[in-house]
Amino acid sequence: MSHAFTPMPPEHQARFRGAYLSYLRARDGVPNLAARRFDVRERFFAEIDTHPVRWQGALPIDPEVFHKNHLAPAPEPGLDAATLWALATAKTNRSERFGVELSIENPRRQDALLEDPHTFIQIEEFYHTRILKDALATLGLDVEVSEPPARTKLLVKLMVFMPEGLSDIAVLCGEIVGVVIFSLLLEKARELFAAQPAALARIEALFAQILVDEVGHVHYLRSRVSPSQLGLARRMLPIVIGSVLSDIPELGLLFGREELLRRAEEADVDAAASAYADRLVFEAA
Repeated sequence: MSHAFTPMPPEHQARFRGAYLSYLRARDGVPNLAARRFDVRERFFAEIDTHPVRWQGALPIDPEVFHKNHLAPAPEPGLDAATLWALATAKTNRSERFGVELSIENPRRQDALLEDPHTFIQIEEFYHTRILKDALATLGLDVEVSEPPARTKLLVKLMVFMPEGLSDIAVLCGEIVGVVIFSLLLEKARELFAAQPAALARIEALFAQILVDEVGHVHYLRSRVSPSQLGLARRMLPIVIGSVLSDIPELGLLFGREELLRRAEEADVDAAASAYADRLVFEAA
């Protein structure tokens, strides 16, 4: 497709939304918002559950150290990269999960849910929490989802209840940053866990699901916004990244603010999913 901050021509936007809905129906299946699940997507997780993969021998992350830091506002000094990676992974989707729960409880539209890509996107975010838990389980960590800090909850509530024209800008910016974060976490996992190829392959397969979803979310939002809204989203990047690092300081320790901002400004989101056969492909011509 194109750079995430390149405006999508109006004549392509409606076509994209139709193509994206068809893609979601084929990839995810029928959405059940009450159960937070898709019939087709469940097959992937049935395979994961039937054939679990676990790190063999001494674990790369000390569970006691992980759990001590998981609910802390900031990690203790001197943690190794693998522990920081696990903490960042455990926290990365919690604000999105909180926002989706709030959005489902306070829907803007009650009708035609099966015709709305947003319904699919909401359920995909629940799967992302499950995916991240499965990735950490591969490394021997049993993790429960924690809630975001109070300040983050307030920001998420503002995004959920603000007019759609404004929320689309903020959510687009957040989705682009999300693609960057998951890409960097996967790249770091390839560094940290290469000693056991089976465990790394499982983590790769799980993160691939998220990256394919997130890239689709970015382009869907591009299909909803104007060039001026795209420009506002780009200018918001430093603010959004600052908020993310305040919520998940482990990301700053692993990658640094400047690298996160550089990658987000590049906005080459398609590259994040280019290796995966089930990625979204939209031919504008």
